[in-house]
Amino acid sequence: MCIDKVSIMGKDRYLVAYTTDTLLVGDLTHNKLSEVPWQGTGGNEKFFFENENVCMVFNAGELSLVEYGNNEILGTVRTEFMNPHLISVRLNERKQRGVDNNKKMAYLVDLKTITVVDMATGFNIATVNHDSRIDWLELNETGRTLLFRDKKLKLHLLDVETQVRTTILNYCTYVQWVPLSDVVVAQNRGNLCVWYNIDSPERVTMFPIKVRSLVRVISIQQQAPFYSWE
Repeated sequence: MCIDKVSIMGKDRYLVAYTTDTLLVGDLTHNKLSEVPWQGTGGNEKFFFENENVCMVFNAGELSLVEYGNNEILGTVRTEFMNPHLISVRLNERKQRGVDNNKKMAYLVDLKTITVVDMATGFNIATVNHDSRIDWLELNETGRTLLFRDKKLKLHLLDVETQVRTTILNYCTYVQWVPLSDVVVAQNRGNLCVWYNIDSPERVTMFPIKVRSLVRVISIQQQAPFYSWE
């Protein structure tokens, strides 16, 4: 095997290399290397390393996912929106009873349409047709629930299985899933908002934010502090 080019990327953590007909990507921190079939594309690929479990490779409107340590391409989709805030991939990040291979991805098909794919089966499992441009989305760690925000700063919640959609916050300027839980922290004009049980989106705890004050919120699941500046 003749390796044509080797690059170290992503803060010196990830390796990218080419042979005549394969692509190699590796996580140097965890010693995981993948070699997948790859047709020559002139070296025009763009690589994204925001997700620690998978390398996202974008070229000419096509997104390919390479799971570190796996020698087959996990999946390929067509999209023109290669932005880490508009693609969410979850690969077996949290154990679930009766689920052995949980691999989900949410991405934009167009400015107002989200598709959620089961990467283990290759099937589309949910579609969101929205009436406003979407500027952020993220699945929770189990891939059961999707949060997304639109240009009107409305935050929406989607149950992936039932495809029931709920608007949970207006004027949303910040949002994140709390790691290792289904707790959501978000901020609007004057409040820090916390959903300790996202399955009951109507039950939200709000903490007023004062100018130049630091708000400390304790997650029930983790007892870990989260901070927000105003």
